[in-house]
Amino acid sequence: MAGKDLYGVQTFLHDREGKLTAGRFLACKDADEARRAASAKVAGGHAAGSAAFYRRGAGEFDEGEAVTLEVFGIVPPGVTDALPF
Repeated sequence: MAGKDLYGVQTFLHDREGKLTAGRFLACKDADEARRAASAKVAGGHAAGSAAFYRRGAGEFDEGEAVTLEVFGIVPPGVTDALPF
């Protein structure tokens, strides 16, 4: 059973060794909110980087591939590679 589209923000932080690691996930209601929230996390100094994304048909078992809408700050290379352009 397919679910609805999921919009969100994944933040990235530097750990104690300086390595980039995934931080908190924030669910959003649409793409615009995800972009604004991702930008604000970096601009406010709460994260080294963040990515706004959506997952089409996200359901109980996280089906569907995540598509990166926009990145801010420092993110892992794989996140930038998922941009749709």
